[in-house]
Amino acid sequence: MTTDTGAVSFQNKTLLLARILLVPLYYYSGVGKVMNFETTAGKLPGGDGMLGTLLLSGATAVELGVATLFLIGLWPRLAAVVLILYTLAATLMFHQFWAAPPATVVPQTLNFLKNLGIIGGFALIAAFGPGAYSIQALARNDR
Repeated sequence: MTTDTGAVSFQNKTLLLARILLVPLYYYSGVGKVMNFETTAGKLPGGDGMLGTLLLSGATAVELGVATLFLIGLWPRLAAVVLILYTLAATLMFHQFWAAPPATVVPQTLNFLKNLGIIGGFALIAAFGPGAYSIQALARNDR
């Protein structure tokens, strides 16, 4: 069986590009949480008490830590699944366009649909792996 090295190279570069393009939203959000920790915790269930702090710490760990694992390709399939579940939960909690006031239905719908697209990107990496440009590939000498 022959392998089209040009196609494989294109696929590996595309998988890397996908990982790079999916991560900035999570970094931006994670850094924002760190910079405004108490205010953000106060908006979560449990407020700025123990529960709010715990929820925000977990969200920050996913947005900064798991997103970094995904980006560099260290346990990328697991990271993709965690990010799928996190994004799905955030989407259902914060972008309920069906219950939004009329003035916010369109922006909430757009954010909901955008997040579905992001989940699709993570699903592709979960299914096909990170490609040759990843820590996982370097560790396995796949390149």
